[in-house]
Amino acid sequence: MSRLGNEGEDIIGRWSEEKLDLLAKYLKAYSVIMNEQKKSWLRAYYYVDAFAGSIRPRAKEDEQRYIDGSPLRALQTEPKFDAYWFIDISPRRIERVQELRQEFPDCAIEIRQGNSNKVLCDEIVPRIPYTSKTRAFVFLDPYGLQIDWETVKELANTKTCDIFINFSLMGVTRLLPRDQPPESEIIEQLSKVMGSTNWIDQIYQPPVQLSLFADQEPALSRETIRSEWLASLYAQQLRSLFPHVSKPVLMKNSTNSVLYALCLASHNPTAAKITNDIFARYERLRQLGS
Repeated sequence: MSRLGNEGEDIIGRWSEEKLDLLAKYLKAYSVIMNEQKKSWLRAYYYVDAFAGSIRPRAKEDEQRYIDGSPLRALQTEPKFDAYWFIDISPRRIERVQELRQEFPDCAIEIRQGNSNKVLCDEIVPRIPYTSKTRAFVFLDPYGLQIDWETVKELANTKTCDIFINFSLMGVTRLLPRDQPPESEIIEQLSKVMGSTNWIDQIYQPPVQLSLFADQEPALSRETIRSEWLASLYAQQLRSLFPHVSKPVLMKNSTNSVLYALCLASHNPTAAKITNDIFARYERLRQLGS
């Protein structure tokens, strides 16, 4: 979770800014395509921000510099969405989101304070059934492991949602003990956010004797578990709900530690293709800059 500045605004690192840039690029492409569909079958399309967070966070490396948060990126996207739904559990953040109504008087903005899982399942999902001829882009950017797998499943079942999810790999690895298999409470917690925990047995196997074949793949273990493997595991889980899932991009902090995996899940192959193109350009630029 981001730390707070002296005025109560979030202070975010470079990786968070890059994540917001990737979001903005996809939102632009999505909105252009959806707006075109309104000429034929589409009635409306919406933006849903399940963790609306900070409106104008400050940059960690330069606290005098403000950054546009995800609600602003969405509201600035052209063509405009038909409505914007912002959710957050924090009263302070919701207060700041409320101010956007004055800043964007021509935009239909709905705001809910509360648990994102509950609001999404009880209020958002019932409003976007497949028969409604509407579509929704749902940004899931939790501060940790707050998004339930059941919520992702409900969004997938509508067949009207694209989800752009920032999954906390750091949150998962922190729950996995190094010296012994996790307790049942931890397994239950991981199952709640990932939908399956079959993979846990794989990483707590007793060590096997070294093979005569030197090029054999090293056995998976808690000590060797890699962020890339966890990210692809989560993407694979998403594919059980959505037919088209982008390749995850790893979001790293200034010390190159992996924090999150960002990926898109959709019922439309074009959505995944666009996301993969955006992510591939980002990866190329990141390699040039390193």
